[in-house]
Amino acid sequence: MKKILSILAIVALFSSCEQDIQTNTPGFQAQLNDVHWRANEARVAVDANGGMTITAYTSYETVELKTAATTPGTYLLGTQNAGNFATYTSSGNALSSFVGIFDTRVVAGPAYKLSSVLTAGTGYTSAAAAHTSGGSGSGLRLALTTLSGVVTKATLVSRGLGYVAGDVITILGGNNNATLRIENVQQSNGEITITDASGGLFTGTFKLNATNAEGEIVTFSEGNFYKVPLGQ
Repeated sequence: MKKILSILAIVALFSSCEQDIQTNTPGFQAQLNDVHWRANEARVAVDANGGMTITAYTSYETVELKTAATTPGTYLLGTQNAGNFATYTSSGNALSSFVGIFDTRVVAGPAYKLSSVLTAGTGYTSAAAAHTSGGSGSGLRLALTTLSGVVTKATLVSRGLGYVAGDVITILGGNNNATLRIENVQQSNGEITITDASGGLFTGTFKLNATNAEGEIVTFSEGNFYKVPLGQ
């Protein structure tokens, strides 16, 4: 019975959060380092190349989410595609000890998200922790799934250190000719998903890790923007 009540409570909480943002139009909110964060105001701008920027404000903070297009879909952050980007700027207040500018810059760090296999290679067998070479860092290891000697899937086992977005990695084993790319790293990553952009109103979700020049990290999770309008 207690388990059922707990499940119902969780469902009610998520339902309440969804209704909350929908009754505050436009809405822009998230968990900032696991603390609820809501913008006082949010607006969208579209540039000459069709890129979108959502700017959300509180009295002390500004969040900017940038995508290369306004088409509904998911846009990865922390990659070499500078058209997809996020920043958090804070002057500091009672709720946040962070001061300065944090962004999803391309920095060196442990690998976070990998591309699909770029080159499937030949002569491989499935492995629990295959070694790799290449790129800017070291120590990346992968679990491999293979079929008839080619790599069909590679999953992170050890993230390694010192990699940057765009690094192309060679998977060792077989004929040493399977490759993949590092999309982003652990301290600088995320995604913006536009689910609707009709009528000049933008709705979607976001999550991200952003870093500053000192290597400090802020995390936005469970982010939502709801019917944010084009700015006047």
